[in-house]
Amino acid sequence: MEALDILHPIKEEMLNSKYYFQSLIEQACYCGLLSEKELSAVQTDLLLILAEQTDKWSKGESSSIPTEKAQDIMTSILFVIGIQLKSYQTPEQAVDVLKSEPLKLLFENGLKLVRRKMAVSRHLQKRILDHLLDTPNVYYRSTVADGVNGFFKLYRPQFAAHEIHITADYPIFLGRPELEGIEFIEKYLRCIQAENAFCVCFAPQDIHHLLCGLTQDYRSVPLNIFEPVLLSALGLMIQERNPKRLDLTEHDISFLYRLFSGQSEKEVQSCLKKALFCLNEKIDLPQISIQYASLCIPKLTATILNAVKMETLDKVFLIPTYPEQEPQIILSYGDRMNDNAYQKLVERILQTDSSEEKIALILDEVHSLADLLDILSDTELYADEFDLLINRFPLPVFAMLLSQYPNDDFLDRESEQLLFVALQKRKQQLSMEEKKQIEQVISALQREET
Repeated sequence: MEALDILHPIKEEMLNSKYYFQSLIEQACYCGLLSEKELSAVQTDLLLILAEQTDKWSKGESSSIPTEKAQDIMTSILFVIGIQLKSYQTPEQAVDVLKSEPLKLLFENGLKLVRRKMAVSRHLQKRILDHLLDTPNVYYRSTVADGVNGFFKLYRPQFAAHEIHITADYPIFLGRPELEGIEFIEKYLRCIQAENAFCVCFAPQDIHHLLCGLTQDYRSVPLNIFEPVLLSALGLMIQERNPKRLDLTEHDISFLYRLFSGQSEKEVQSCLKKALFCLNEKIDLPQISIQYASLCIPKLTATILNAVKMETLDKVFLIPTYPEQEPQIILSYGDRMNDNAYQKLVERILQTDSSEEKIALILDEVHSLADLLDILSDTELYADEFDLLINRFPLPVFAMLLSQYPNDDFLDRESEQLLFVALQKRKQQLSMEEKKQIEQVISALQREET
């Protein structure tokens, strides 16, 4: 004889993780598991607990407290009881306990559970910090260390167990937990633990170069580090390349674009799952990271399919860049070269047929803004050569030129018109972060002028 399945009249998807106690009461009443008389008894017991808690809060010195504070204390009471009710196997069992046990006992047991979660979270934070990814991103360590420390310093489970106190500026990949109080911190730290354990399997310098492929200013941007690292590793595994260096190329991106363009959502998910399995075989990932990455696959799939549609897959699967290998071009307003040296440089550029050689001469030999503006006027560069040169300049130099040519008014010479067009082309391709940096440089230049 087969065992009968136990029916669960309460639909768990209808229960609110942030307001568990309230949603459980609502569902229990809706399903007929809690009578009006039983509901009334729960409400009465809540008021008694509130009276006792407010007395403790005021230390017996006042019989009345501000309405807002009383509401906060009641919210805390509901949160604490909710944590205790979540500890039971099923919502129906939680309702049975709610009807059979004194509500005050549930509250006291809930407080014990909150404090146990605090101890567990403290220990979890320490384990993460002992092996924290070495990254210049300012949000990473400051949130995991200082931010979480701030939470524990301010957290008061007795009267405000539902409060979080911190903004948790570093974003985890799966999104901000829809939880309150210690439950939020515990879930947040477990996600950080899984992401951090994955990232430390790779060299910090390789991660640095990968993130520079997104923006060289990623140090001051609240971005999730785990996502591009995971995607890069999976992208390399799909092509049976070594994932450890996180060194996707333009050729790899083209391959991935062709691969994913013809796949459905189910096929992309299957491809990513297989790549994750192979990645684990290759570098022996921590179990917590494998489980977490598996949960991320549906979101990664949606990101990939959208990028394929928008033809922006290179913004999802990043190609690393190496800023330290780029030529350091510094222009000053003074220090012009002497007339003889300037004339020789102009002649060398005019005698050169190769656009690349012309650009190299300008980048290597010119070190003042005044000389650069004269060179661009005197050497008769073509439109494509202006484009090539402008795209080679680092942002500060590009910003200096933009400040010199804010619009095309009074540009009579053809060289100036071509220069303006090249500047505008690059300006249209700037990311939001690059535009912000350009504005800062131009503002600084304007302050110097005044």
